[in-house]
This record gives sequence, structure tokens and C-alpha cells, in this order.
Amino acid sequence: MKSQKPLTNTDASLGDILNQLSIYFFRVKTNWKIFVKCIIVFGILGFTVGLLFQSDKKKAAYIIAAEEEGPSGMEGLLAQFGLDAGGSNPGGVFEGESLVHLFKIRSMIERTLLSEVSYNNKKVVIADLFWNDLRSSKHKVFEKVKFCSDRSIQNNISDSAVYLLFKYVNKELLSVSRPDKKQSFVTVSCSHENPDYAMIFTKSLIDNVIDFYTETITKKARYNLDVLHREVDSVQKVLNNNLISDAQYTDLNINPLMQTGRINQNRSKIDLQITITLYGELIKSLKLAEVSLRKQTPLIQIIETPQYPLENVGLKWWHYLLAGVGLGFIIAFYFANWSSQKELEIH
Repeated sequence: MKSQKPLTNTDASLGDILNQLSIYFFRVKTNWKIFVKCIIVFGILGFTVGLLFQSDKKKAAYIIAAEEEGPSGMEGLLAQFGLDAGGSNPGGVFEGESLVHLFKIRSMIERTLLSEVSYNNKKVVIADLFWNDLRSSKHKVFEKVKFCSDRSIQNNISDSAVYLLFKYVNKELLSVSRPDKKQSFVTVSCSHENPDYAMIFTKSLIDNVIDFYTETITKKARYNLDVLHREVDSVQKVLNNNLISDAQYTDLNINPLMQTGRINQNRSKIDLQITITLYGELIKSLKLAEVSLRKQTPLIQIIETPQYPLENVGLKWWHYLLAGVGLGFIIAFYFANWSSQKELEIH
């Protein structure tokens, strides 16, 4: 018969836990000088770091919603007339994460930085508000840099400064996220020491993205509408000429026995009837195109806007102090445990 191995209980009892805690407490009590020194040293170090790197930024956060819907009955009706309704987001170009990425692309951020806004009753370019935040602004090459809302008149130095601002804003200030993947809500926020700057940049960025989206998505619908407008104007001129021609032939005193004399008059009436029918169909298509254009704009709507006072973000000096104290305690506990094990090995 094989002997059975005794079962060992791997679960720690309450007594074992209390015994272990008493050992830890004894080590802290025995090496209290090490704990005090480490806590004081690392606490002072954390406090110093906190004074140097503490952040007092204010966050301006907007919540926007992007309409995402499938084709409707109206879109099918418009398609029968050769019009591309396209829904509010044809092809799903800016749905989901692609909309989040749209807020962070270089062209959108740089267009926002070069936007002109009213601040303290003065017209200023947004880039001027953030330029002094960069260390590069102190370089000699950027001494005479000037930003202008019309980028075509800027020089290479100004373009380089705008690029540096883009990297700074994208990395340090701007945050765009979609918290719930099942919903279309997108949070766009900017954090800065000056709350007015944060509000101005975030609002301008959202406005630029909405304008860009509207311009891009409705480009085809606007083209169709412009074509229909030109066709309606052209047919209307032909219709007016046909009305005049038909009236002139009607006024003629033609012998009813001479049928050849009525050929031009009948041809004029046929042309008039065709023109009236064509004009009616074009007017109908024009109204449907206007409905399509209104359906596609706007797509992005602001659900919630920030209100003063803005939310504080970033770590304060006392966060660094607590982190230093905690780190000092952990290091002291490690040395105390290490010294106790050495003593046991010696004995």
C-alpha cells in the first residue's frame, strides 16, 4: 500500500496574517530611523519636483454628436430622378473613429491656428495666443515671425512656426475621444493655463471641422443643384421664346382652307407643350435636390458646451509630495526587509 502524502493547507489563516503584520510592524519599529530619513528625503524631492512641474491647466470640453443613419425612403425617391441624396454621410466617410481622427489631422489644426478671432475687443490670430508657450519662439530665427489668416502670403519661417504649433497642440493640449463605441458622441477638449485660450481654440476647431465636413459631404449635392439651376434658367428662356412665337402665329389671319399655312403654327404649339413639360420636370427635380441638400447639412451638432469655471486638470504639487512620501516608504521597507534577512543569515 502506497503511503499518502499529508495534505497541506495553502490558505492563510487570520492568525498567520496577524503574525505577518506584527513582523512587518516590528521591522518598521526597529528601523524607524531609515523610514524617517527616506520619507523626509523623498518627500522633499517630490515637493521640489511638484513646484517645478505642477500643472494648473483648465480643460474646455465639448461633446458633439455625428448623425449616422442608413438610406431612407426619400433617398430612394430621389435616386429615381437621377439625384444622389447620399444620406447625411454617404459612404460612411466620417463615421466612428475616422471622425475622431479628422479633428487631429494637420490641416484642420493648422487651419484653426490661423483662424482670426475676436479676443479682448481685438482681432487676433489664434496662433499668436499659443506661440509664446513654445521654447522655439525664443530662437533668433523666429524673432520676427508673424501669423496671418491668409496663408498664401506667409513665408517659410511662418509655415515652420505653424508646424511647431501643430505638434505642440496635438501632443500637449488637444484631446479627442469617443468614450462609447456604440454611440456617436465625441468629446473634444483643449487644456491650457488660460481658460479663454482653451475655449477659443476648441470652439474654432469644431467650427472648422463642421465647415470642412459640410463642404466635403455636400459637394456633389451642390453640384447637382447648380446644374439644375442652369438648366431651369436655360429652359425658361426657351419657354418664353416659344410663348412669344406661339402668340405671333395665333395672331396671323390664316385661310382655314390652307392647311400648309398652319404647319408653323402647329409646330410652335408642339414646341411650347414640350417646353412646358420639360420645365415642370426640371422644377420638380430642383425642389427634390434642395430637399437633398438640406438633408445632408449639418451633420455634426454640438450637444454640450463648457461653462466657466472650467475643470482643473493636471497634477498639483501635493500629488508629487504624496508620491515622494510613498516611494520613500517603499524604499525604506525594502532596506528594512533586506537588513533583517541579512541578520538572520548571520545568526
